Amino acid sequence: MPEKLGPFELGKVHCVDCLEAMKLLPDGCVDAVVTDPPYGVNLGAHGAANEKRPQFLAKGSYRTYDDTRENFIDAVVPAVSFAVDIADRAAVFCAGTMMWDLPRPDAVGGVYLPAACGRTCWGFSSMAHCLLYGRAPDLNKGAKAIAIKSTDRGESVDHPCPKPISWMVWLVSLVSRDNETVLDPFAGSGTTGVACVQTGRKFLGFEIDQEYCRIANERIAAASKGVTLKEYKQGQEVLFD
Repeated sequence: MPEKLGPFELGKVHCVDCLEAMKLLPDGCVDAVVTDPPYGVNLGAHGAANEKRPQFLAKGSYRTYDDTRENFIDAVVPAVSFAVDIADRAAVFCAGTMMWDLPRPDAVGGVYLPAACGRTCWGFSSMAHCLLYGRAPDLNKGAKAIAIKSTDRGESVDHPCPKPISWMVWLVSLVSRDNETVLDPFAGSGTTGVACVQTGRKFLGFEIDQEYCRIANERIAAASKGVTLKEYKQGQEVLFD
């Protein structure tokens, strides 16, 4: 039988409200949280909302969520606060201007983007900030960099802002040990889950949007079989023909 945490099967993304779902998890069952929640900066509600070129991170708006500051405060902040409390360690991507609304981190890392990821009233923004909570695992064996430089792109999936898999592989490896359980309460298109498959971690994801949940589980299933998403979907078509 599949391994479970409370009522939830490991190795997949469940279509649920993440805050309510986390309340059903047994105490101490999550080793680390790695997540990329909505940023509260009106993703897609700007002059470049119809931008389709793949080198830009912000390619559109969420299907069923209005990415406003008000929703960020009312929905994202409570869920992130709960998540960082139930795990020994956590890593949370966020917009630099919104980090003060989230729980105070123990360190701030992230990804430096030499080509920039947007503009502010001060100029180009070149940092994808990541808040780090707790203490790095096995720090006694040597410290690791908490920021990396990257020009990698996210996989082309039907989601407004999928993180590049290389980012999440790095972050999952930084925050957790082999075979530990990683939770992503804002699983989106499932990149954290794919990274967990590739790095030998157990994974549990929550995502409130049904279509994103479907995409995430397809990507995780493909990664588990060691095939591309296209190959996996072609195999499924043959299987159910």
